Amino acid sequence: MRLDAPRESTGAATIPFGMLPVEKALETVLAEVSSLPHEDVALADAVSRLLAEDVRSDIDLPPFDRAAMDGYAVRSGDVAAAPAALEVIGEVRAGQWPDLPVGPGQAVRIMTGAPVPPGADAVQQVEKTQPLDEFRVTLLAAVAPGANVALRGSEVRAGDVVLTRGRVIDPAAVAVLASAGHSRVRVARRPVVAVLVTGDEIVDVSAAPGPGQIRNGNGPALLALARAAGGDARPLGVAPDRQEAIEAALRPALAADVLLVSGGVSAGDYDLVEPALLDLGARFLFTKVAIRPGAPLVFGRIGKTLVFGLPGNPVSTQVTFDVFVRPALRKMQGARVLARPRVGVELLEPVHNRSGRTSHVPVRVRSEDGRLVARPVRSMGSADLTAHARANALVVIGAGRSHAEAGETAEALLLGSFLEDDGAPL
Repeated sequence: MRLDAPRESTGAATIPFGMLPVEKALETVLAEVSSLPHEDVALADAVSRLLAEDVRSDIDLPPFDRAAMDGYAVRSGDVAAAPAALEVIGEVRAGQWPDLPVGPGQAVRIMTGAPVPPGADAVQQVEKTQPLDEFRVTLLAAVAPGANVALRGSEVRAGDVVLTRGRVIDPAAVAVLASAGHSRVRVARRPVVAVLVTGDEIVDVSAAPGPGQIRNGNGPALLALARAAGGDARPLGVAPDRQEAIEAALRPALAADVLLVSGGVSAGDYDLVEPALLDLGARFLFTKVAIRPGAPLVFGRIGKTLVFGLPGNPVSTQVTFDVFVRPALRKMQGARVLARPRVGVELLEPVHNRSGRTSHVPVRVRSEDGRLVARPVRSMGSADLTAHARANALVVIGAGRSHAEAGETAEALLLGSFLEDDGAPL
């Protein structure tokens, strides 16, 4: 069954007949997504997973009044009129509990992270002191009450929520979880994502392509994209352009949470993915989206499995994954943020959109004089993988616009490479 959208006006241009607007297509996808069950994993295995529940601390943090600097623990009133000479009655290192209170005219040498001894209400940093001998020190400057002391519970109180559900567990979160006493963490189960590439022209990456052949770039790319989005990605290999072969390759994967098929979803004589999916019981919710690149895009389900038929051109495959599949995988895991971040950028050159569809133009974004600027990456089209790899963002030009001029502010979707950009010239 096909569900084709009616013609829809978007201003200066009209979405081509039968194509669903991008926003409506994404809304349709997300409406079909259900959250996955939870599981408990060891903290060491939790990196990049998504928290399935709020996490609370079992103790105050810090658990005691703690020195924030190397120096001397003192009574601030004793050094109000600095310089002041004090008697040094001992030393406290990190991990050592103080056994002597600080009395009037006294000081205790203290190391960063050590407990502040009773009686002291401040720490003067060592750079502002001058030892007189082993048992006396001069404080060269006054110190205010509470200076250089992290009070017990000033960061977190026992029972406080320290991380919230839907948060990605990054290294900083791992440190918080460890400090809050969580050796095991409840996370969302990884969605199982099965990936099939179709095409008579596709050969293995280790093979030398013959006449008319190309290496399988889409399979490894989709597996990598799915894993980066938190998925448990599993390859189904490459199927030739024969319906029975496609069905045979897909049948073992119908228990997956998500099925991705690359290629074979256009209108050619050998585009056989749709009939193969129909034979396997697929219910299609749309088959074309007004997006560039990537208009031939199939979405539906077979039972509980979400099915995406992605275009075969490699850039189209990656763009449609980022716009539609990635948010679905993130929602399955309970993520608070589903889509890649979007920012406003100043265009250094004009960009064009003659398709009547929402266009995603590869660009390089960088900071320049306090603003984000973008320059289009020279590309030969939706098969130009190297151009897409050079881009760190996609400028989005709406279906109702034919172009954007240099100097305009445009919306850019930041790709995963943005944070790892090497800073090469635009």
